[in-house]
Amino acid sequence: MLYPAREWELIAAENNNRKTVYIRFVAPLLCLITITTLIGTWLYVSREKYSVAYVLYWIVFMWTSLSAGLYLSAFLIAEIMAHQVGKKDHDRSFALMAYASGAAYLTIAVVALLSSLNELIVLAFYACYLYWKGIPHLIQVDGQKQMIYGLFSFIIVLLVYLLMFFFFGNVLKAVIL
Repeated sequence: MLYPAREWELIAAENNNRKTVYIRFVAPLLCLITITTLIGTWLYVSREKYSVAYVLYWIVFMWTSLSAGLYLSAFLIAEIMAHQVGKKDHDRSFALMAYASGAAYLTIAVVALLSSLNELIVLAFYACYLYWKGIPHLIQVDGQKQMIYGLFSFIIVLLVYLLMFFFFGNVLKAVIL
C-alpha cells in the first residue's frame, strides 16, 4: 500500500465480507509468517532450545493471537464505535483492520525470518498510518469523528493484542511446551 488513498478507494468499492477478506488477504500473510517463523527458528534458535514443540508453539501462537486479535479488535471497534458513526458494519471494520494490518504482518514475517533485524519491527507502525488513511474510505467518517474513531480504535487494538499475546502465550506454552 504505497498509495493508500487510491488503494482504500478500491477496497471500499470491493465490499467483501469478513470471510472473503480473511481467506484472500489475511490467511496468505499468516502462512507467510508461519513459513518465515519455521525458517527463522531453524536458522537462529540454538539447537538446545530448538525442538518440534518449540517451533509448533511459535507457529500456533502467532497464528492464533494474530487471527483472534484481528477478529476481536474489528468486532469491538464496530460495536463500540457504532454510536459515533451511526451504524455497525462489521465487514467494513474487519476489512479496515485486515488491510491496514498487512504492513504489520509483512514486518513480522521479515523479523521472524531475520531475527538479527529485530529493530525493523518499528515498521509495523506503518499499519497505524494505513488504518488512519482508511477510516474515511471504509467507515466514511472524517474530521473530529475520524480522530475519535482512530484514537479509540488504537486503544482497543492495543488492549486486545496485549490480551491475545498474554493469553495465547501462556496457554499455549502450558499446553505445548
